[in-house]
Amino acid sequence: MNDNDKKDVESTPVDNNKPQVVNPNNNEEVKEVKVDNSNVNKDNEVVPTSVDLEKNTTGEKKKGHPVFLVLLLLFLFAFVFFLPEISQFITDYKNEKTGANQLKSGRMTCTMSNETNNIDYSYQMEFTYEKNKLKNSTMTTVARLSDNATDTSILTERQNSCLALQTVLDENEIGMSADCSVSAALQRTEQVIDYKKLDLDFISTNIAEFEGFYPEYELNESVTSIESDLENSGYACERNEY
Repeated sequence: MNDNDKKDVESTPVDNNKPQVVNPNNNEEVKEVKVDNSNVNKDNEVVPTSVDLEKNTTGEKKKGHPVFLVLLLLFLFAFVFFLPEISQFITDYKNEKTGANQLKSGRMTCTMSNETNNIDYSYQMEFTYEKNKLKNSTMTTVARLSDNATDTSILTERQNSCLALQTVLDENEIGMSADCSVSAALQRTEQVIDYKKLDLDFISTNIAEFEGFYPEYELNESVTSIESDLENSGYACERNEY
């Protein structure tokens, strides 16, 4: 290139908006443009970055929270619902380990007698239980005239009360029955209770009919506690267990 050509090139203005043609003979170094292919795998699929993974993981955790809460609520509900059974199981387990009451089943008989100037009373209570839990009871009361007594009005009164109770129980099935008998010198009342069927609401509503015969105990009540109460009241109790 001569000097005139150089002058023409230098004097020609360059339009930066037009694409520039690179002279292949130009010895100036062409800078290599590097492309970051870190996010593209061999199959031209985009590889998730650590930020994407964190977002996805966080989303999965958030989706799992409701399920966990539902399971937790169900567990708490079940625990509260079965709390009495759980408590009883723990108590039975402790008693079994310590040997308390042996958690046996059987029958307990408690007796007591009381003498007055005119009438001698004898009481007998029998309790059927399973693993120390009350199921049934029979209470027999015998009123007998004393040797020197001649007034039988008390025996008549007791018989009338027993018959009134018996009538109510025969007309309504509430888990209780009564049997009455009287003679010249003796009146006998037997009261049988099946605590599984006992209707305490009916008894409370008709309490006047059960005066003197109101059930003192409840289903599954501890026979050991009943035994302790009766012995403190003067009864002598004996167990026949199996």
